Amino acid sequence: MPQGRGTGLWIAGGLAVVAAGAGLFWATSSRRPAGEGASAPTANAAATADGEAFGESSTTAELAQAIRAGDARALAAVRSRVVVKEGEPKEPVTDAVVDDYLELIGAMRAGFLQFQPAGRAATASLAGAMIDRFRVDTVSIRFLEALKPIHDVFAAALTDVDPEVRFVALGETAKFWTWVPGRTLSEIDEARVAEWKDGLHPAVVRSLASKDARTRAAAVYSLGFLPIDAAAAPALAHAADPAVEVRRQVVISFAARRALLTEDMLIQSIHDQDQPIREAAFSALKLRGLNQEQISLGVMMTSPRADQRASVIALVKDRADIDPIVWLMRLSHDKDESVRARAVEALGEQKTDDAAVKRRIVEMAQSDASELVRQAASKQMPSVEETTASLPPLPGSSLLNPKAN
Repeated sequence: MPQGRGTGLWIAGGLAVVAAGAGLFWATSSRRPAGEGASAPTANAAATADGEAFGESSTTAELAQAIRAGDARALAAVRSRVVVKEGEPKEPVTDAVVDDYLELIGAMRAGFLQFQPAGRAATASLAGAMIDRFRVDTVSIRFLEALKPIHDVFAAALTDVDPEVRFVALGETAKFWTWVPGRTLSEIDEARVAEWKDGLHPAVVRSLASKDARTRAAAVYSLGFLPIDAAAAPALAHAADPAVEVRRQVVISFAARRALLTEDMLIQSIHDQDQPIREAAFSALKLRGLNQEQISLGVMMTSPRADQRASVIALVKDRADIDPIVWLMRLSHDKDESVRARAVEALGEQKTDDAAVKRRIVEMAQSDASELVRQAASKQMPSVEETTASLPPLPGSSLLNPKAN
């Protein structure tokens, strides 16, 4: 991805459109990432199973040494210092304390593989909490030194053999795409932050191919917060994922992103066997301004039953409040020949000067795979005068390559 000011994954603002549905992933999953509620007790229980070995008097050097050795109790002690209680102000990571953060982050990278899965998940969560502290205004410019070791922690966590570790790490990456440090940066330093985000993106996208459904759903969740459409788009391939929790996450995470999750895709989701998916898709369409009748017509037009799709023709062909041509043109490409035949008849009755309609009729008359459709289209063929005046040459026509006199 391109680097530099205003490029790559360097995003200066948040993405409000995702916020409304962003919580469904955690709400519908059996567990939550460490530090977000449900998984945290697991990691903390491992950290304190052998008693409190570390406390307020423990030095940074002692904690770092224990973390390098894979002692999860040290992670719990560091977390209590990094994560402030709700309602309390976050202190900036100034030059006076940044050395402690850098030493601990380096220890987390070095000791990552020494931990059991709960400890590795806790390490990823703690790394995310440290990045969050760098968001506070007047952060030391030396936060840049933490980007590489934090990248390494997440590179390992996102490819971990344990699905819970991947799940936690993907949940943390969702916060990174719109993250900005608490200070103004030079163009060079902005590029370094952009490069850091870009470096995490491929691992998140690769998680979409995981055999584990929760990993795929977590990757969709993360990409749902990425405001750059082209970078978030790989998640949309999972709108038809075999796992219901993945399909559900696609609808919720991208419901407000019209350029990615189209109305057609949402209407298809209304046919899903999962009721929450159907309800979420319907709500998203309503929020986009579609009324009940439009949604119902769309559902009928995408029905697996050909007779229901064909019934839309009679409902729209004489309407003045909607454009029937849009619906009829779509149905003229239906997989069922009887639907295409009825659609082309209705198109011919529209008496329109739209060149696209006339061209479609000619195309169906000449090249449709069904004899029934070709005959129906031939009866609606525009006159020679209309064809000459209104239509561009068809593919293969000699008019595309006129001969010299």
